[in-house]
Amino acid sequence: MNYQEQRSTSSLWKPLTFDTLLSGYPLTDKRVLGMFTMWIVAIFGTLFATIALLPNEWLSLSTGRADVIKFFLFNPALILGLLLFFWFGFEWGFIPIFLSSFIIAFHSNMPWGWALVFAIAFVLGIAICAMAYQGFNVSYDLRSFKSIAFFISIMFIASIGSSLGSFIWSFSHELSASETLMVWKSWWSGSFIQAIIITGPLLWLFTPTIERFKKRYFELPDRPRLSLKWVSGAVTSITGALALFIFSGKYLGKLRVQEVMTEQKSATVVDVVNALESFEIISWISIGIIVITGYGAFKLIGGWNRQLKSEVENRTRQLNESQKELQVSLDKKKILLKEIHHRVKNNMALVSALLELQERNSESKKHSGTLKTARSRIKSMALAHEALYQNESFSNISMKEYIQRIGNLTHRSFTKKKATIDLKFNLEDARLEMSKSIPLGLVINEILINAYKHAFDGKSNGHIELGSIVEDDQVNIYIRDNGVGLPQDPKQSKKNSLGMTLIKKFSKQLKADLSIESENNKGTTFSIVFQN
Repeated sequence: MNYQEQRSTSSLWKPLTFDTLLSGYPLTDKRVLGMFTMWIVAIFGTLFATIALLPNEWLSLSTGRADVIKFFLFNPALILGLLLFFWFGFEWGFIPIFLSSFIIAFHSNMPWGWALVFAIAFVLGIAICAMAYQGFNVSYDLRSFKSIAFFISIMFIASIGSSLGSFIWSFSHELSASETLMVWKSWWSGSFIQAIIITGPLLWLFTPTIERFKKRYFELPDRPRLSLKWVSGAVTSITGALALFIFSGKYLGKLRVQEVMTEQKSATVVDVVNALESFEIISWISIGIIVITGYGAFKLIGGWNRQLKSEVENRTRQLNESQKELQVSLDKKKILLKEIHHRVKNNMALVSALLELQERNSESKKHSGTLKTARSRIKSMALAHEALYQNESFSNISMKEYIQRIGNLTHRSFTKKKATIDLKFNLEDARLEMSKSIPLGLVINEILINAYKHAFDGKSNGHIELGSIVEDDQVNIYIRDNGVGLPQDPKQSKKNSLGMTLIKKFSKQLKADLSIESENNKGTTFSIVFQN
């Protein structure tokens, strides 16, 4: 962002509202007390000045148009209110203008109800300014052609809008059409000239200093985002004020013509044309306001669309950045998890190697067989961790590859030298969850160990089939051999009680249905069915 853009952005209208001030700082804070003290003193000063400068002749309308314009031109409350509005916010400028307008109305013997309506109409102009500078990203420091042109256009519309109070004044004081026309013209022209030749130069001179003061002593809130509701409300309000202005002007002009025709029975064409002057003025002003309002509405909606587009782009950029950060975090976690599985596998391999060393040094065949079985169980668990850290996904592994590796490992470890045993695979693949892989591997390992140890006693050859059937989410693992079958004698089956106990325990952990079919000298079939 270059210097010009920074300066323009820094002078955008950012009101320091009462709510922001009191919610962000305690009331006893010196900055808050100082702001409110100077504000109250300035209000009372302008009120006294307004009463002192208010001409009694104007109240009786015995004065001319120049004196009325002069009053609006040098109205202290109006000048102070506009400056406070631009520098600090709507409520800072609204209150002095409202109070001074109410005092003027009340001082002129206007009923208090009409005085309140009159005072509210008086501040309509500042409300138009607030909507305009809130809706457009235009600087108010008047240091660029765009800023100056926007200020002049808005102040013209605001002067016209606030001049609607002249009709309330005229209605309350029962003024004639010519008197009302004089007050109305003096009102909006005096207000507009005052904004151009007094308020504008003061904004140009002191706005940079005021902005530095606010940034130094207060934390300014961000400009609120435009919404469809706000845009619709702003356009509707300006359109309503414009319609009321046109209707009032037309009605006033009509009354003026009737008044001329009544007072001057022999009215000439020149008299009628002069009476229709208000029509011509209103027509040109209406055309100008319609053009400016239409252009402003177009720019306002365009700005809102650009803001929405910018917000979408910012949100998309933030989501992309968040996605990248999440991906980086996920990659780190994958690496960490892979390292954990790798270390677990290595630790298990170390334990297996220690058991193998102990097995070789054992003189007892019984102890050697027990260590060999334990080592096989540890290896079957290590295979699951090895499959996980070698896989892209850490939540599941290939069931077919996992079961094949367990079968080959057990086959190499427990094949008898005196017998020829073939291991056949008939496996359908599925993705196996980590929570099921280790208990399934241990079940298969125990069944295979049991088959190699006992199924082929007294036989020189045989075969074992290890297969799986996958149907939807249901998996059926079967292990079939053609050995001697399970012993029928309960006493003899106690020899294998630990293996069978582990098979049942791990099947229960899998939430699987375990079935065993065995015939003497025809073999045994284990079937494990579970939901994957």
